[in-house]
Amino acid sequence: MSLFHKTPAKRAAGSAKPAAGSRAGRGGLFSAGAAALAAAVVLIFNLLVSQIPASKAQIDLTDTKIYNITDVSVQYLSGIGEDVAIHVLADRSSVDARIVRFLDKYASLSDHLSVEYVDPTVYPSVLSKYGADADSVVVTCAATGRQESFALDDVIGYDQMAYYMYQQKQETDFDAEGLLTSAVDGVLTAVRRAAYLTSGHGESALSQDVTDSLAKLHFSVGAVNLLTEGGVPEDCALLIVDAPVRDLADDELSMLRTYLAQGGQMILCLSSQLETLENLETLCADYGLTVAPGLVTDTQRYYQNTPFLFFPVVDTSSDAAGALGADAAVLLYGSRGMTVTDPVRDTVTVTPFLTTGEGGVAVDADGVQTPGVYVVGAVAEEAAENGQTARLTVFGCDSLCGDTVTSSFPNVDDHALFLSAATAGFDDASPISIQPVSLAEESNTVVTGGLWGLLFIFVIPAALLICGFVRWTRRRRL
Repeated sequence: MSLFHKTPAKRAAGSAKPAAGSRAGRGGLFSAGAAALAAAVVLIFNLLVSQIPASKAQIDLTDTKIYNITDVSVQYLSGIGEDVAIHVLADRSSVDARIVRFLDKYASLSDHLSVEYVDPTVYPSVLSKYGADADSVVVTCAATGRQESFALDDVIGYDQMAYYMYQQKQETDFDAEGLLTSAVDGVLTAVRRAAYLTSGHGESALSQDVTDSLAKLHFSVGAVNLLTEGGVPEDCALLIVDAPVRDLADDELSMLRTYLAQGGQMILCLSSQLETLENLETLCADYGLTVAPGLVTDTQRYYQNTPFLFFPVVDTSSDAAGALGADAAVLLYGSRGMTVTDPVRDTVTVTPFLTTGEGGVAVDADGVQTPGVYVVGAVAEEAAENGQTARLTVFGCDSLCGDTVTSSFPNVDDHALFLSAATAGFDDASPISIQPVSLAEESNTVVTGGLWGLLFIFVIPAALLICGFVRWTRRRRL
Protein backbone atom coordinates (compact mmCIF):
# COMPACT_ATOMS: atom_id res chain seq x y z
CA MET A 1 0.00 0.00 0.00
CA SER A 2 2.82 2.33 0.75
CA LEU A 3 4.26 1.79 -2.70
CA PHE A 4 0.85 2.30 -4.27
CA HIS A 5 0.43 5.66 -2.56
CA LYS A 6 3.93 6.99 -3.42
CA THR A 7 3.57 6.45 -7.14
CA PRO A 8 0.82 9.01 -7.67
CA ALA A 9 2.78 11.50 -5.60
CA LYS A 10 5.75 11.25 -7.92
CA ARG A 11 3.55 11.65 -10.93
CA ALA A 12 1.95 14.73 -9.42
CA ALA A 13 5.33 16.29 -8.84
CA GLY A 14 6.40 15.41 -12.33
CA SER A 15 3.26 16.87 -13.79
CA ALA A 16 3.87 20.19 -11.94
CA LYS A 17 7.27 20.85 -13.56
CA PRO A 18 5.97 21.87 -16.99
CA ALA A 19 3.56 24.43 -15.40
CA ALA A 20 6.32 26.06 -13.34
CA GLY A 21 8.63 26.20 -16.33
CA SER A 22 5.88 27.76 -18.40
CA ARG A 23 5.36 30.52 -15.82
CA ALA A 24 9.11 31.20 -15.59
CA GLY A 25 9.35 31.41 -19.36
CA ARG A 26 6.49 33.87 -19.55
CA GLY A 27 8.08 35.96 -16.75
CA GLY A 28 11.41 36.08 -18.57
CA LEU A 29 9.74 37.02 -21.82
CA PHE A 30 7.84 39.85 -20.08
CA SER A 31 11.05 41.20 -18.48
CA ALA A 32 12.87 41.10 -21.80
CA GLY A 33 9.97 42.90 -23.50
CA ALA A 34 9.81 45.55 -20.78
CA ALA A 35 13.55 46.15 -21.04
CA ALA A 36 13.32 46.45 -24.81
CA LEU A 37 10.38 48.86 -24.50
CA ALA A 38 12.26 51.01 -21.96
CA ALA A 39 15.31 51.10 -24.22
CA ALA A 40 13.13 52.12 -27.15
CA VAL A 41 11.46 54.89 -25.11
CA VAL A 42 14.85 56.23 -24.00
CA LEU A 43 16.17 56.10 -27.57
CA ILE A 44 13.13 57.91 -28.97
CA PHE A 45 13.30 60.49 -26.16
CA ASN A 46 16.98 61.15 -26.88
CA LEU A 47 16.25 61.51 -30.59
CA LEU A 48 13.49 64.02 -29.90
CA VAL A 49 15.60 66.01 -27.42
CA SER A 50 18.50 66.08 -29.86
CA GLN A 51 16.28 67.97 -32.29
CA ILE A 52 15.75 70.82 -29.80
CA PRO A 53 18.11 73.75 -30.57
CA ALA A 54 20.94 74.13 -28.08
CA SER A 55 19.72 77.63 -27.27
CA LYS A 56 16.42 76.15 -26.02
CA ALA A 57 17.77 73.05 -24.34
CA GLN A 58 20.46 74.74 -22.24
CA ILE A 59 19.69 76.44 -18.94
CA ASP A 60 21.75 79.37 -17.71
CA LEU A 61 23.02 78.31 -14.27
CA THR A 62 25.79 80.92 -14.07
CA ASP A 63 25.73 83.30 -11.11
CA THR A 64 25.98 86.32 -13.40
CA LYS A 65 23.36 85.09 -15.95
CA ILE A 66 25.55 85.97 -18.92
CA TYR A 67 23.28 84.02 -21.28
CA ASN A 68 20.12 85.88 -20.29
CA ILE A 69 19.45 88.13 -23.27
CA THR A 70 17.59 91.31 -22.35
CA ASP A 71 14.12 92.16 -23.61
CA VAL A 72 15.64 95.11 -25.49
CA SER A 73 17.58 92.79 -27.80
CA VAL A 74 14.79 90.23 -28.04
CA GLN A 75 12.24 92.82 -29.14
CA TYR A 76 14.67 94.54 -31.50
CA LEU A 77 15.79 91.32 -33.22
CA SER A 78 12.21 90.11 -33.60
CA GLY A 79 11.49 93.18 -35.73
CA ILE A 80 14.43 93.19 -38.16
CA GLY A 81 13.51 92.55 -41.78
CA GLU A 82 16.90 92.18 -43.49
CA ASP A 83 19.32 89.26 -43.39
CA VAL A 84 22.34 89.92 -41.15
CA ALA A 85 25.38 87.65 -41.09
CA ILE A 86 27.75 87.30 -38.12
CA HIS A 87 31.21 86.17 -39.25
CA VAL A 88 33.59 84.98 -36.54
CA LEU A 89 37.11 85.17 -37.96
CA ALA A 90 38.63 82.46 -35.77
CA ASP A 91 38.74 78.71 -35.38
CA ARG A 92 35.60 77.75 -33.48
CA SER A 93 37.52 75.46 -31.13
CA SER A 94 39.78 78.33 -30.08
CA VAL A 95 36.93 80.71 -29.17
CA ASP A 96 35.88 80.96 -25.53
CA ALA A 97 33.08 78.43 -24.98
CA ARG A 98 30.91 81.12 -23.36
CA ILE A 99 31.07 83.24 -26.49
CA VAL A 100 30.26 80.27 -28.74
CA ARG A 101 27.25 79.33 -26.65
CA PHE A 102 26.03 82.94 -26.53
CA LEU A 103 26.31 83.31 -30.30
CA ASP A 104 24.22 80.18 -30.83
CA LYS A 105 21.52 81.46 -28.52
CA TYR A 106 21.66 84.96 -29.98
CA ALA A 107 21.29 83.79 -33.58
CA SER A 108 18.24 81.71 -32.65
CA LEU A 109 16.30 84.90 -31.82
CA SER A 110 15.68 85.75 -35.48
CA ASP A 111 15.42 83.87 -38.76
CA HIS A 112 17.31 86.77 -40.33
CA LEU A 113 20.47 86.07 -38.29
CA SER A 114 23.18 83.60 -39.19
CA VAL A 115 26.57 82.73 -37.67
CA GLU A 116 29.60 81.32 -39.41
CA TYR A 117 33.14 80.59 -38.23
CA VAL A 118 36.01 81.12 -40.66
CA ASP A 119 39.54 80.17 -39.62
CA PRO A 120 41.88 82.81 -41.11
CA THR A 121 44.85 80.43 -40.92
CA VAL A 122 43.01 78.16 -43.38
CA TYR A 123 41.37 80.95 -45.39
CA PRO A 124 43.69 83.99 -45.05
CA SER A 125 41.84 85.90 -47.78
CA VAL A 126 38.92 86.44 -45.41
CA LEU A 127 40.92 89.10 -43.55
CA SER A 128 41.35 91.23 -46.67
CA LYS A 129 37.78 90.54 -47.73
CA TYR A 130 36.38 92.19 -44.60
CA GLY A 131 39.33 94.44 -43.82
CA ALA A 132 39.45 93.04 -40.30
CA ASP A 133 41.97 91.32 -38.03
CA ALA A 134 41.98 87.71 -36.94
CA ASP A 135 40.04 86.87 -33.78
CA SER A 136 37.35 89.42 -34.53
CA VAL A 137 33.62 89.41 -35.23
CA VAL A 138 32.35 91.03 -38.43
CA VAL A 139 28.64 91.78 -38.86
CA THR A 140 27.41 92.43 -42.39
CA CYS A 141 24.13 93.16 -44.14
CA ALA A 142 24.00 92.56 -47.90
CA ALA A 143 20.86 94.68 -48.30
CA THR A 144 22.44 97.84 -46.85
CA GLY A 145 26.06 97.11 -47.76
CA ARG A 146 27.22 98.17 -44.30
CA GLN A 147 29.64 96.41 -41.99
CA GLU A 148 30.51 96.60 -38.29
CA SER A 149 33.23 94.72 -36.41
CA PHE A 150 34.75 94.25 -32.97
CA ALA A 151 37.51 92.12 -31.45
CA LEU A 152 36.75 88.93 -29.56
CA ASP A 153 38.95 90.28 -26.77
CA ASP A 154 36.41 93.08 -26.29
CA VAL A 155 33.70 90.63 -25.26
CA ILE A 156 35.26 89.65 -21.92
CA GLY A 157 36.76 92.54 -19.97
CA TYR A 158 39.68 92.23 -17.57
CA ASP A 159 40.92 94.30 -14.65
CA GLN A 160 43.89 96.06 -16.23
CA MET A 161 45.30 97.19 -12.89
CA ALA A 162 45.30 93.65 -11.50
CA TYR A 163 47.05 92.43 -14.64
CA TYR A 164 49.80 95.05 -14.58
CA MET A 165 50.32 94.87 -10.82
CA TYR A 166 49.96 91.14 -10.16
CA GLN A 167 49.92 89.54 -13.65
CA GLN A 168 46.48 88.14 -12.87
CA LYS A 169 43.64 88.12 -15.38
CA GLN A 170 40.59 88.99 -13.34
CA GLU A 171 37.45 89.01 -15.48
CA THR A 172 35.24 92.04 -14.93
CA ASP A 173 32.40 91.91 -17.46
CA PHE A 174 30.83 90.05 -20.39
CA ASP A 175 29.69 92.33 -23.23
CA ALA A 176 28.61 89.95 -25.99
CA GLU A 177 25.01 91.16 -26.15
CA GLY A 178 25.85 94.86 -26.13
CA LEU A 179 28.46 94.56 -28.88
CA LEU A 180 26.35 92.28 -31.07
CA THR A 181 23.09 94.24 -30.83
CA SER A 182 24.90 97.51 -31.47
CA ALA A 183 26.66 96.00 -34.51
CA VAL A 184 23.41 94.59 -35.90
CA ASP A 185 21.72 97.97 -35.41
CA GLY A 186 24.73 99.65 -37.00
CA VAL A 187 24.49 97.70 -40.26
CA LEU A 188 20.75 98.28 -40.48
CA THR A 189 20.70 102.04 -39.79
CA ALA A 190 22.62 104.91 -41.32
CA VAL A 191 22.35 107.23 -38.28
CA ARG A 192 25.77 108.45 -37.11
CA ARG A 193 26.46 111.39 -34.83
CA ALA A 194 29.47 113.27 -33.51
CA ALA A 195 29.86 114.20 -29.85
CA TYR A 196 32.62 116.55 -28.70
CA LEU A 197 34.20 116.90 -25.28
CA THR A 198 35.53 120.39 -24.58
CA SER A 199 39.09 120.95 -23.39
CA GLY A 200 41.16 123.85 -22.07
CA HIS A 201 39.39 124.25 -18.71
CA GLY A 202 40.78 121.29 -16.77
CA GLU A 203 37.84 119.09 -17.75
CA SER A 204 37.64 115.48 -16.66
CA ALA A 205 37.69 112.67 -19.20
CA LEU A 206 34.68 110.49 -19.85
CA SER A 207 35.02 107.02 -18.39
CA GLN A 208 35.77 104.22 -20.83
CA ASP A 209 32.38 102.65 -20.07
CA VAL A 210 30.55 105.81 -21.10
CA THR A 211 32.68 106.21 -24.23
CA ASP A 212 32.01 102.59 -25.21
CA SER A 213 28.29 103.03 -24.55
CA LEU A 214 28.16 106.14 -26.73
CA ALA A 215 29.90 104.17 -29.48
CA LYS A 216 27.15 101.54 -29.21
CA LEU A 217 24.67 104.34 -29.80
CA HIS A 218 26.66 105.28 -32.93
CA PHE A 219 28.21 108.43 -31.42
CA SER A 220 31.83 109.20 -32.22
CA VAL A 221 33.52 111.11 -29.39
CA GLY A 222 36.17 113.72 -30.17
CA ALA A 223 37.82 116.63 -28.35
CA VAL A 224 37.49 120.33 -29.14
CA ASN A 225 39.11 123.49 -27.81
CA LEU A 226 36.64 126.26 -28.53
CA LEU A 227 39.29 128.99 -28.64
CA THR A 228 41.68 127.24 -31.02
CA GLU A 229 38.88 125.87 -33.20
CA GLY A 230 37.05 129.18 -33.29
CA GLY A 231 33.76 127.71 -32.14
CA VAL A 232 31.76 124.51 -31.93
CA PRO A 233 32.41 122.17 -34.91
CA GLU A 234 29.65 122.19 -37.53
CA ASP A 235 29.09 118.44 -37.29
CA CYS A 236 28.67 118.54 -33.50
CA ALA A 237 25.40 116.92 -32.46
CA LEU A 238 26.20 116.88 -28.74
CA LEU A 239 28.66 119.06 -26.83
CA ILE A 240 29.85 117.77 -23.44
CA VAL A 241 31.50 120.02 -20.85
CA ASP A 242 32.67 117.69 -18.11
CA ALA A 243 33.59 119.19 -14.70
CA PRO A 244 35.67 122.22 -15.75
CA VAL A 245 37.79 123.73 -12.97
CA ARG A 246 38.59 126.94 -14.90
CA ASP A 247 36.06 129.41 -16.21
CA LEU A 248 35.01 130.03 -19.79
CA ALA A 249 36.53 132.95 -21.63
CA ASP A 250 34.10 135.66 -22.69
CA ASP A 251 34.45 134.54 -26.32
CA GLU A 252 33.67 130.94 -25.33
CA LEU A 253 30.55 132.04 -23.49
CA SER A 254 29.43 133.85 -26.66
CA MET A 255 30.18 130.74 -28.74
CA LEU A 256 28.07 128.51 -26.48
CA ARG A 257 25.20 130.98 -26.49
CA THR A 258 25.28 131.00 -30.29
CA TYR A 259 25.48 127.21 -30.45
CA LEU A 260 22.44 126.80 -28.22
CA ALA A 261 20.49 129.56 -29.98
CA GLN A 262 20.88 127.57 -33.21
CA GLY A 263 19.30 124.50 -31.63
CA GLY A 264 22.44 122.83 -30.31
CA GLN A 265 22.44 120.22 -27.57
CA MET A 266 24.83 120.42 -24.63
CA ILE A 267 25.50 118.53 -21.40
CA LEU A 268 27.26 120.34 -18.56
CA CYS A 269 28.57 118.47 -15.53
CA LEU A 270 29.59 120.86 -12.77
CA SER A 271 32.82 120.45 -10.86
CA SER A 272 32.88 119.79 -7.12
CA GLN A 273 35.23 122.71 -6.52
CA LEU A 274 33.71 125.61 -4.60
CA GLU A 275 35.23 128.48 -6.57
CA THR A 276 32.79 130.53 -8.61
CA LEU A 277 33.06 130.14 -12.38
CA GLU A 278 31.27 133.32 -13.35
CA ASN A 279 30.76 132.83 -17.08
CA LEU A 280 29.77 129.19 -16.72
CA GLU A 281 27.25 130.00 -14.01
CA THR A 282 25.95 132.89 -16.11
CA LEU A 283 25.18 130.44 -18.91
CA CYS A 284 23.24 128.28 -16.45
CA ALA A 285 21.35 131.31 -15.14
CA ASP A 286 20.41 132.27 -18.72
CA TYR A 287 18.50 128.99 -18.88
CA GLY A 288 16.85 129.27 -15.46
CA LEU A 289 19.31 127.39 -13.24
CA THR A 290 21.13 129.28 -10.48
CA VAL A 291 24.05 127.42 -8.91
CA ALA A 292 23.92 127.42 -5.09
CA PRO A 293 27.07 128.04 -3.02
CA GLY A 294 28.97 124.98 -1.76
CA LEU A 295 28.11 121.29 -2.05
CA VAL A 296 24.76 119.69 -1.34
CA THR A 297 23.81 116.55 0.52
CA ASP A 298 20.66 114.86 1.75
CA THR A 299 20.57 114.12 5.46
CA GLN A 300 17.91 111.45 4.90
CA ARG A 301 19.25 109.75 1.77
CA TYR A 302 23.01 109.67 2.16
CA TYR A 303 25.07 106.47 1.97
CA GLN A 304 26.27 105.14 5.33
CA ASN A 305 28.65 107.62 6.98
CA THR A 306 29.44 109.66 3.86
CA PRO A 307 27.08 112.66 3.80
CA PHE A 308 28.14 113.99 0.40
CA LEU A 309 27.50 110.59 -1.19
CA PHE A 310 23.73 110.48 -1.53
CA PHE A 311 20.81 109.11 -3.53
CA PRO A 312 18.84 111.85 -5.32
CA VAL A 313 15.16 111.57 -6.13
CA VAL A 314 14.75 110.57 -9.81
CA ASP A 315 11.78 111.80 -11.84
CA THR A 316 11.44 109.29 -14.68
CA SER A 317 8.55 111.22 -16.22
CA SER A 318 11.16 113.56 -17.73
CA ASP A 319 12.54 112.37 -21.07
CA ALA A 320 16.07 112.89 -19.77
CA ALA A 321 15.50 110.08 -17.25
CA GLY A 322 12.85 108.23 -19.23
CA ALA A 323 15.05 105.22 -19.94
CA LEU A 324 15.34 104.37 -16.23
CA GLY A 325 12.98 102.08 -14.39
CA ALA A 326 10.90 103.09 -11.39
CA ASP A 327 13.33 101.31 -9.04
CA ALA A 328 16.47 102.91 -10.48
CA ALA A 329 19.15 103.99 -8.00
CA VAL A 330 21.39 106.95 -8.82
CA LEU A 331 24.30 107.79 -6.51
CA LEU A 332 26.01 111.19 -6.60
CA TYR A 333 29.24 112.26 -4.95
CA GLY A 334 30.37 115.85 -4.36
CA SER A 335 27.46 117.48 -6.16
CA ARG A 336 26.67 121.14 -6.56
CA GLY A 337 23.08 122.19 -6.08
CA MET A 338 20.86 124.47 -8.14
CA THR A 339 17.60 126.30 -7.80
CA VAL A 340 15.14 127.00 -10.59
CA THR A 341 14.86 130.74 -11.31
CA ASP A 342 13.44 132.84 -14.12
CA PRO A 343 15.38 132.38 -17.38
CA VAL A 344 16.39 135.34 -19.51
CA ARG A 345 13.69 134.48 -22.06
CA ASP A 346 10.15 133.29 -21.53
CA THR A 347 10.62 130.72 -24.30
CA VAL A 348 12.93 128.63 -22.09
CA THR A 349 11.35 125.69 -20.24
CA VAL A 350 13.20 124.13 -17.28
CA THR A 351 12.46 120.56 -16.15
CA PRO A 352 14.27 119.20 -13.08
CA PHE A 353 14.62 115.40 -13.03
CA LEU A 354 17.12 114.93 -10.16
CA THR A 355 16.57 116.58 -6.78
CA THR A 356 17.44 116.10 -3.15
CA GLY A 357 14.71 115.00 -0.79
CA GLU A 358 13.27 117.02 2.07
CA GLY A 359 16.55 116.52 3.91
CA GLY A 360 18.55 118.49 1.36
CA VAL A 361 21.25 120.80 2.72
CA ALA A 362 23.77 123.07 0.98
CA VAL A 363 27.11 123.47 2.80
CA ASP A 364 29.33 126.34 1.68
CA ALA A 365 33.09 126.77 2.10
CA ASP A 366 32.63 128.32 5.55
CA GLY A 367 30.50 125.42 6.77
CA VAL A 368 27.26 127.39 6.71
CA GLN A 369 24.34 125.02 6.13
CA THR A 370 21.26 126.05 4.20
CA PRO A 371 18.42 123.49 4.20
CA GLY A 372 16.19 123.12 1.17
CA VAL A 373 15.27 120.94 -1.78
CA TYR A 374 18.00 121.40 -4.40
CA VAL A 375 18.09 120.46 -8.06
CA VAL A 376 21.07 118.28 -9.03
CA GLY A 377 19.92 117.46 -12.54
CA ALA A 378 17.73 119.44 -14.95
CA VAL A 379 17.18 120.10 -18.64
CA ALA A 380 16.35 123.49 -20.18
CA GLU A 381 14.76 123.56 -23.64
CA GLU A 382 14.04 126.33 -26.12
CA ALA A 383 12.75 126.28 -29.69
CA ALA A 384 15.21 127.78 -32.17
CA GLU A 385 14.34 129.77 -35.28
CA ASN A 386 15.64 127.01 -37.56
CA GLY A 387 13.06 124.56 -36.24
CA GLN A 388 15.51 122.77 -33.94
CA THR A 389 15.18 122.58 -30.15
CA ALA A 390 18.06 123.69 -27.99
CA ARG A 391 18.75 121.51 -24.94
CA LEU A 392 21.03 122.38 -22.06
CA THR A 393 21.25 119.50 -19.57
CA VAL A 394 23.04 120.33 -16.33
CA PHE A 395 24.21 117.80 -13.73
CA GLY A 396 25.50 118.85 -10.33
CA CYS A 397 28.58 116.63 -10.60
CA ASP A 398 30.46 114.38 -13.00
CA SER A 399 29.90 111.07 -11.20
CA LEU A 400 27.38 110.12 -13.88
CA CYS A 401 29.92 110.14 -16.70
CA GLY A 402 33.01 109.22 -14.66
CA ASP A 403 33.86 106.05 -12.80
CA THR A 404 34.42 107.43 -9.30
CA VAL A 405 31.14 105.97 -8.06
CA THR A 406 30.44 103.17 -10.52
CA SER A 407 33.82 101.50 -9.92
CA SER A 408 32.71 100.82 -6.33
CA PHE A 409 28.96 100.51 -7.01
CA PRO A 410 28.49 98.73 -10.36
CA ASN A 411 24.80 98.20 -9.64
CA VAL A 412 23.80 101.89 -9.65
CA ASP A 413 22.26 103.53 -12.72
CA ASP A 414 24.51 106.59 -13.06
CA HIS A 415 25.78 105.72 -16.53
CA ALA A 416 22.32 104.73 -17.74
CA LEU A 417 20.98 108.14 -16.68
CA PHE A 418 23.78 109.98 -18.46
CA LEU A 419 23.14 108.04 -21.68
CA SER A 420 19.40 108.64 -21.37
CA ALA A 421 20.00 112.38 -21.07
CA ALA A 422 22.47 112.33 -23.97
CA THR A 423 20.02 110.72 -26.40
CA ALA A 424 16.71 112.18 -25.21
CA GLY A 425 16.88 115.12 -27.62
CA PHE A 426 17.23 112.97 -30.77
CA ASP A 427 14.06 111.46 -32.17
CA ASP A 428 15.92 108.92 -34.29
CA ALA A 429 18.61 108.05 -31.76
CA SER A 430 19.11 104.34 -31.27
CA PRO A 431 17.79 103.29 -27.85
CA ILE A 432 20.09 100.28 -27.86
CA SER A 433 23.04 100.62 -25.54
CA ILE A 434 23.15 97.48 -23.47
CA GLN A 435 25.52 97.50 -20.54
CA PRO A 436 28.00 94.64 -20.06
CA VAL A 437 27.08 91.93 -17.58
CA SER A 438 29.29 92.32 -14.53
CA LEU A 439 31.34 89.25 -13.66
CA ALA A 440 32.31 90.78 -10.32
CA GLU A 441 30.46 90.22 -7.09
CA GLU A 442 27.97 93.04 -6.54
CA SER A 443 27.74 94.78 -3.20
CA ASN A 444 24.42 95.57 -1.59
CA THR A 445 23.72 99.28 -1.85
CA VAL A 446 21.52 100.41 1.03
CA VAL A 447 19.77 103.75 0.56
CA THR A 448 19.05 104.49 4.23
CA GLY A 449 22.45 103.40 5.50
CA GLY A 450 22.27 105.25 8.81
CA LEU A 451 19.14 103.44 10.01
CA TRP A 452 20.35 100.01 8.89
CA GLY A 453 23.77 100.65 10.39
CA LEU A 454 22.15 101.45 13.74
CA LEU A 455 20.05 98.27 13.52
CA PHE A 456 22.86 95.86 12.65
CA ILE A 457 25.64 97.47 14.68
CA PHE A 458 23.76 98.20 17.93
CA VAL A 459 20.19 96.87 18.14
CA ILE A 460 20.64 93.28 16.93
CA PRO A 461 23.95 92.63 18.79
CA ALA A 462 22.45 94.11 21.99
CA ALA A 463 19.34 91.92 21.66
CA LEU A 464 21.48 88.80 21.16
CA LEU A 465 23.61 89.64 24.20
CA ILE A 466 20.53 90.20 26.37
CA CYS A 467 18.93 86.92 25.23
CA GLY A 468 22.16 85.06 25.86
CA PHE A 469 22.54 86.55 29.33
CA VAL A 470 18.93 85.67 30.27
CA ARG A 471 19.39 82.08 29.07
CA TRP A 472 22.67 81.73 30.92
CA THR A 473 21.05 83.03 34.14
CA ARG A 474 18.18 80.53 33.89
CA ARG A 475 20.53 77.63 33.31
CA ARG A 476 22.52 78.55 36.41
CA ARG A 477 19.36 78.40 38.53
CA LEU A 478 18.57 74.86 37.45
